[in-house]
Amino acid sequence: MNTLTQILSPLDIMAIAVFVVAWLGYELFGERAAERGANLSGLMQGWRGEWMMASVHRDNRIIDIQILRSLAGNSAFLASTSIFVIGGLAAMIGGSEHAVLILNGFDYLLETTQDRFGLMVGALIVVFINAFFRLAWSLRLHNNAAVVLGSVPQPGTSDDPMIAQDRARVVARVATLAARHYNGGMHAYYFGLAACAWFLHPVALIAASLWVVAILYRREFISRAHQALERK
Repeated sequence: MNTLTQILSPLDIMAIAVFVVAWLGYELFGERAAERGANLSGLMQGWRGEWMMASVHRDNRIIDIQILRSLAGNSAFLASTSIFVIGGLAAMIGGSEHAVLILNGFDYLLETTQDRFGLMVGALIVVFINAFFRLAWSLRLHNNAAVVLGSVPQPGTSDDPMIAQDRARVVARVATLAARHYNGGMHAYYFGLAACAWFLHPVALIAASLWVVAILYRREFISRAHQALERK
């Protein structure tokens, strides 16, 4: 039985290390930035708080429920899509022998083995399993936020107006947690696409991982959307 170091080359192992560090490193960096309100996620946290405070004064909160349903629908769509992706990748393992023959037929691709190909597909499956769990949790949290929103008293129906505001803050916090897991699931999709570059060459995986980090950083920290959401 071949060991992992026999199946993978030192360049493969280095590429995997760069991929994992890039993904986990960016997740941690993004979380810290969100706590400071420095990125898109952090800015949206403030806007969710204002949204919920505005909903306290509305007699009809159908629009607020519709927004939460729309957000939950996005998570549900991507979670179900990740299941199909996982199923397709599992089918690829069954046809790995033919896939290896096809890949090795290209002179400009790094020659691979069936064991190595299986590990590459397995890594992709792990990435999209992570995406599914994060998106499914995001879906549940959005549904929980909708339930708590339903408990916010209508204007003028409570003796203590602070009750409505306290519950609105709970909705905002739960919705923010849901958004963070949604973002994590989306990041898994981004890095899952980067992992596909491993089929070409380990160097391609390294380049794709760094490229994804650059794209995410630009969109979440220095994009026009970030500038539009900033409070002047």
